[in-house]
Amino acid sequence: MTTGDVIAKRATDLVLGVIGFAVLLPVFVLIAVLIKLDTSGPVFYRQERVGEGRKLFQIYKFRTMIVGAYRSGARLTVKRDPRITRMGQLLRWTKLDELPQILNVILGDMSLVGPRPEDPYFVNFYSEDHLAVVSVKPGLIGPSQVDGRDEVDKYPEGTEDTEAYYIEHILPEKLDRDLAYVRSATAWSDLKFVFVGFFYVLLSQFKSDFFIRSKSRMALLGADLAFMVVSYLLACLIQFDSNIPDKAWPFMTSTLLLIVLLKPIVFLYYGIYQRSARWVGRRDLAAMVKASFVASAVVVAATYFTGLRTHSRAIFIVDWALLNFLMAGFRYVVRNILSGATRSEEGPSYEKVLVAGSGHGGESILRSLLEDPNSRFMPIGIIDHEPHRWGALIHGVKVMGGATDIAMAASTHGVKMVLVALADLDPAIVRDITEACKKLNLDYRLVPALSDMLSRQEAKVVTRTELTTEGSP
Repeated sequence: MTTGDVIAKRATDLVLGVIGFAVLLPVFVLIAVLIKLDTSGPVFYRQERVGEGRKLFQIYKFRTMIVGAYRSGARLTVKRDPRITRMGQLLRWTKLDELPQILNVILGDMSLVGPRPEDPYFVNFYSEDHLAVVSVKPGLIGPSQVDGRDEVDKYPEGTEDTEAYYIEHILPEKLDRDLAYVRSATAWSDLKFVFVGFFYVLLSQFKSDFFIRSKSRMALLGADLAFMVVSYLLACLIQFDSNIPDKAWPFMTSTLLLIVLLKPIVFLYYGIYQRSARWVGRRDLAAMVKASFVASAVVVAATYFTGLRTHSRAIFIVDWALLNFLMAGFRYVVRNILSGATRSEEGPSYEKVLVAGSGHGGESILRSLLEDPNSRFMPIGIIDHEPHRWGALIHGVKVMGGATDIAMAASTHGVKMVLVALADLDPAIVRDITEACKKLNLDYRLVPALSDMLSRQEAKVVTRTELTTEGSP
């Protein structure tokens, strides 16, 4: 670049940087609040980078990882890195975590366009030719962002030494692109790069391979979007006694737009679509109710600040209840369909069993057997020593009686085995059940509680070992 190009580039950086910061300030504030609500720690993350002439400077980013992440892992992040926070996932996906670097542009450490700034550790592996890359200011938008894929996607699955793979395979390709830019850059080409690079970064968010891998999640999101529309319209019909006045449609349309835009973001933040519909359970429903409550609160706040204050708040309460009902019902239908399809493929070769114990241990066994489509055991009844529980249903399975009722249940339903939940029963009750099984020539299995299985206390292990010897006639 000539001296005139350098001056023009700096002037462009400063003007566009100041304008960009002023325009994006509300976004900065919103992201900062969301980061603080997500996890404890600072909003911004600063890290040392190599600038023009190998001068070191502090780069600014929104924090996307847990505090102290670089003390508990490699310098580089990989796919499904557990150190990344929930908000961090969203920021990295949209590239919004890079926005604070506009401050580096204003301060003169970086330019709007240039090679992406590198960690000093990796600069040590540059070749003599590649060192020319650090002869110019690093940029907010770089050649690798336009010409290459996300670096995280370039790592093969199962890569253990990410730093070695980066140095040997990714870094040389990136430096070749940066070097080509350095040798041909002008102020006008940089200006073109800003606008072209912006659209490339925007389009890069739509990763076809991700959508292909996540088609079931996308389908679930699509169904939920439909439920959001349906639940809101039904809530309005209920509020207006099935006769919505013409004057209500304008603010209803605006509110519906806010619902469709804001609620999915909240659901994504709470990881609703990372939860498999095949295994939906109590905890998944609790997370869904919490997410829908927060999403409704966000929409209510949005309607307040956008001037839709005439909207009845009762509609949002009804909408919240209906949405939870529709989403939960749909997930349970999907779970039953998937489980039923798997079971039908395997055929009716199930072994009928009784579960002894109706407490947490027995409930856990029942839930595992009923929800696992690959299970070869079918629970048809529960045995418990507490008379007040007899006749009750747990996950749709009936408590048939005590140890003396095992014979009747076994002969009536063709039971072949009894699974005894040790967490729910006293040793004396366990002996009664096992003795009954021996007399009836029934197999039995003593299932310890998870806490007992994980216990390191030798005395407990010895005692439990004596009780958990598998029995058969």
